[in-house]
Amino acid sequence: MSTKRLELRPAGLRDLGVLVRHWNDPSVRRYLFDDREVDPRLAETLLRDSETGFARHGYGLWQIFLQDVLIGVCGLRRRGEERVELLYSLDPGHWGAGLAAEAAQAVLAAGRRAGLKEVLIETDDGNVASQRLAERLGAVFEEAADGVRRYLVTLTR
Repeated sequence: MSTKRLELRPAGLRDLGVLVRHWNDPSVRRYLFDDREVDPRLAETLLRDSETGFARHGYGLWQIFLQDVLIGVCGLRRRGEERVELLYSLDPGHWGAGLAAEAAQAVLAAGRRAGLKEVLIETDDGNVASQRLAERLGAVFEEAADGVRRYLVTLTR
C-alpha cells in the first residue's frame, strides 16, 4: 500500500533481522518496548502474529519505506478478542516530518476496509509526541492508568 511519500509492505519472518535491529535502536524501543532489548524470539512472535493477522483479518504490521529505505513499522495488532491496537515505530532521523501520521492514516484506512470500528492507541505518559499523533489521528482520550494513556480512534466516520 502506498501514500504520498511512503510505501508500506507487509512485514513477515523474512524481515526478522532488519526489524530486530530497528526495534533495538534505543530511541525506538524507549517507549515501544519499555526500553527493554528486543530479542529475536520476541520479534519472531510479533512477525508470526502479523502474518497470521494478515491471513485472518487483512491487517498486521507493515514496514514503512521512504524511497526504498526502511524507516519504520506501523500496523494493527489484536489485543485479545475485543480490541485492536495501532503500533508504530520510526527511525529517529525521520521524526517530526509527519511520516508516522501518514503511515498511521494509511494503516487505519486498511483497518476500516477490514471492517474495524475502532482502534486503541496506547502511549506512555512521557511520550508527548505519540499523544499528539493520537490526537492528530482523531483519537479521543479514554483513560490514564499505570503510566499509560489510552486513546480510541473511531473508524466508522
